[in-house]
Amino acid sequence: MKKINKWVMFAVLMLCAVVIGIHQLKISAVMDESQEVLHITDTQAAFLTSIFTVAGVVLAIPGAFLQRKAGAKRLLLLLMGCLSLGGVGSAVSSSYWLVCVFRILEGVSYAMIIMNGLTLIQMWFRKSGASIAIGIFNTFAAAANFVAMNFLPYAVRICGVKGMWLLLALSAGGCLLLVWGIVRETEEVPQAAEHNGSFAETFSDIWVNFLAIAQGGLGFVLFAFITCYPHLFGSYYGLDTQTANFYTSLNGFFGIFCCIGCGVICEKSHSAYIPAIVGAAGTLFLCLTAPYLSEKMYIPHVLMSAVFPGGLGMTAVFCIAPTVGKGRKEVGDSLSVINMMYYIGVFAAAPVVTMLAQNSWKMASVVMAMAAGMSLGILLIIYYFHERPKKIRKQ
Repeated sequence: MKKINKWVMFAVLMLCAVVIGIHQLKISAVMDESQEVLHITDTQAAFLTSIFTVAGVVLAIPGAFLQRKAGAKRLLLLLMGCLSLGGVGSAVSSSYWLVCVFRILEGVSYAMIIMNGLTLIQMWFRKSGASIAIGIFNTFAAAANFVAMNFLPYAVRICGVKGMWLLLALSAGGCLLLVWGIVRETEEVPQAAEHNGSFAETFSDIWVNFLAIAQGGLGFVLFAFITCYPHLFGSYYGLDTQTANFYTSLNGFFGIFCCIGCGVICEKSHSAYIPAIVGAAGTLFLCLTAPYLSEKMYIPHVLMSAVFPGGLGMTAVFCIAPTVGKGRKEVGDSLSVINMMYYIGVFAAAPVVTMLAQNSWKMASVVMAMAAGMSLGILLIIYYFHERPKKIRKQ
């Protein structure tokens, strides 16, 4: 079998992840048009946005077991198949509740793409370059946000909401074919004999759990901004819808460069803890200042939302994940626990912050700041009581 360059396979993985991210935002990017087509309320539309992540909460742990049994490539094929079928189903359904069901099916892909992608990266870049690849891979949500907020509204004007959904489903089918033809599990895949411990041991590992909670807090804040920036800029600061969406999309544009930069920093410095702590501290500042912006600070605030929670914080946590915990575990085991808490944070972000912001954006910012402060405190605890002692013992 012809050997395929690891960066080519990585490009296919990246395309799959971006398409999954666009599917996640296909409701929120054209919220008004989606409500009109489905004849639903604001609350029902917000539920359609968040229900995409339900599968992530439920399937995070089983997903790691499935990956062990089926293999990383077969799991990626399954994820893109679910995304394609769910996309077609939602495009042809006229019932709101059927669309909800198909959104959950689409969400299966989002439930496991991070774990699956980081596992493949560890296979392909086992000798070097893993942190850089992780940094690039972590841009998929930012890239998807930029594409969705800027191009999906134009697609809707051309072919309607249902037509746009169908085009996205076809793009998922194209990714499925690319995975089948190009992606390989290389000879660098860790052998099963190297794995020690069970999922129960991983789930009860205090440091893995701490890291998972920190990631959940960062994910909550990041997706609160991604999904609620249009409301903040529109309803709270009085900007028109097009300008509010454009400012929101800048999070994705800036985030691409920030995630890659963080990956390079982690690779060159051989430590991801300082970027993670700086990211969490910046996220706390970001939350506290959201309701107090001057007009000149709109774009800088969006830039900071790309730099701190996603670009530095979450990217660095993903770099830390394969090294934390006791014993030698498969990468997917620790990631499954971390991803479960991450998806809980993402799922809660839109409905919680939207509900609070309808009454007071100042109250919403305090709740977001509490999540960021929790993440910052936990990362400091992990660093001072887990990572530093390991370095001292090595010296």
